[in-house]
Amino acid sequence: MQLKLAIEGVVPSTTGYSIVVTCNKCAGLHEMGILITMEDGPAAKQSIGKLYDGKTLPKSLENLTNTSISCPKTGRQSTQKNHHQIFLVPTTNDSPKRHPKSRPATSIKF
Repeated sequence: MQLKLAIEGVVPSTTGYSIVVTCNKCAGLHEMGILITMEDGPAAKQSIGKLYDGKTLPKSLENLTNTSISCPKTGRQSTQKNHHQIFLVPTTNDSPKRHPKSRPATSIKF
């Protein structure tokens, strides 16, 4: 699925994003191991709640609220239900630095 929305402060091309969430266990930011690509996404880190404020969230992003993550600090599992605590972070050509116990990245294309 490709999104074509006119959103302020967007990158005007297809960009890759890492999904990062605020942890309910330690309040830190953790990568979910999910990479997505989308057209006209945010130029900098932005929550999906802010990006889609007043708009319908795509099903694949909505499903992130049901995805469990493991906190590398506490080892406990949690899910983040708050859309303002789930972030799209533009990726670079550098390899992302993940916790050694994290899952391999999953790719989703919009």
